[in-house]
Amino acid sequence: MSIKKQLISLIISSVILAIFFAALHGYRNSLKQLESVFDKELKSVAHVIFNLASSTQNMPIKTQSDILFQVTRGGKLESASHNAPSESIGGSSNGLGIVTFYGQRWRTYTKSEDGVSVTVAQPMTSRLKSAEDILLVTILPMVVVVPIIGLLIYYIIQTSLSGLFKLSRQLRIRNSQDLSEINIGPVASELAPVIDRMNNLLTRLASAFEREKQISANAAHELRTPISVLSLTAHNIEQEFRNGSLGTNLIDELKNNIQRQAHVIEQIIALYRYNPEQFNQSLDTVDITQVLQDVISNKFEQIDANRQTIELKGDTEIVRGDYFALYTLFENIISNSIKYSGSGTHILVQTHLHEQQFQVSIEDSGVGITEAEITRIFERFYRTHNNNMQTKGSGLGLSIAKHIVDLHGGSIQCTQAALGGLKTIVVLPLARK
Repeated sequence: MSIKKQLISLIISSVILAIFFAALHGYRNSLKQLESVFDKELKSVAHVIFNLASSTQNMPIKTQSDILFQVTRGGKLESASHNAPSESIGGSSNGLGIVTFYGQRWRTYTKSEDGVSVTVAQPMTSRLKSAEDILLVTILPMVVVVPIIGLLIYYIIQTSLSGLFKLSRQLRIRNSQDLSEINIGPVASELAPVIDRMNNLLTRLASAFEREKQISANAAHELRTPISVLSLTAHNIEQEFRNGSLGTNLIDELKNNIQRQAHVIEQIIALYRYNPEQFNQSLDTVDITQVLQDVISNKFEQIDANRQTIELKGDTEIVRGDYFALYTLFENIISNSIKYSGSGTHILVQTHLHEQQFQVSIEDSGVGITEAEITRIFERFYRTHNNNMQTKGSGLGLSIAKHIVDLHGGSIQCTQAALGGLKTIVVLPLARK
């Protein structure tokens, strides 16, 4: 059963029950009030008849058609109404009582004094009929108004739950592949957080599916060539092995290709490891200078092998971020300088505080790249075409760096370095104190 039907059924049933109990309560109160009124009437009639019976005048006594009386003197029936039984009614010696005769119950009142006794009786059915008449007059308007209340309840529920009905209808007709945001116009304040949460979930699902597609596409795009090279190298090794002329050059080539493929896989994994949902849960205070020192320490053997020099100087500051993400960020930038600046070059890493932000610049004295290439350097799988660069990369390093900087709410840009090569500037917000 729908929520609308449940609410309508529940509310209308509650209204009907409330009317029923109100009618029952009114009926009982009416009986009590009528009982008191009729009892007073009986007493009044009994006193009048008693006064007439006690007087010396012989006057006819008349009562209402449903009231009868008997007058006894000295225990003998002296007079009675035309509708009274011939035998004694047998009411209480004095006061109110209930007796049964003529096959029904009667309310009686007896007044006795100086040997004269007057008993007045009224059938209980008269009282019940009067109470029912009052109840009917009271309940009839309520019964008439129930359908009107039902229509009003239906309209209120239909209007109040219109947003929920729109949401249900849109979800029912929506394709399972449609992950766009839900938009049903203005809704009640209680429903708005639900739609916001659902839209947030749909956005996250769409992002997750998009990342999955990109991982598949990028992996297929980037791994196809290394696998082909590995296959060709393996074929050449097989041929030379059969010819008995296998040398170490093909083995070295195979190792280099395996290392390059491993590097590409690591870069692809790094690119998709950090997503906004998981990233925000891992933020902590990080000393950027310490991160840079760790990167340089791990890369120093490679720097020394290339006869390069590296210098780190500047301020020390704390930012809010993820250590491993920031390590990956600066490792990719410094690795680019090591690989592409050439042998015997100098790499300068500087840090300083600038307008409540921490700036890190990394530049080298290599050959650099053109302005046209700088504009595309953050694109995925984009590789520069400088003929002086013999080292081939995956084209993902700076793309990953920009992705990590964006997650930290910072900025990154590349320019021509004063040393002659490429200069990369990273700006990160400081941790709140």
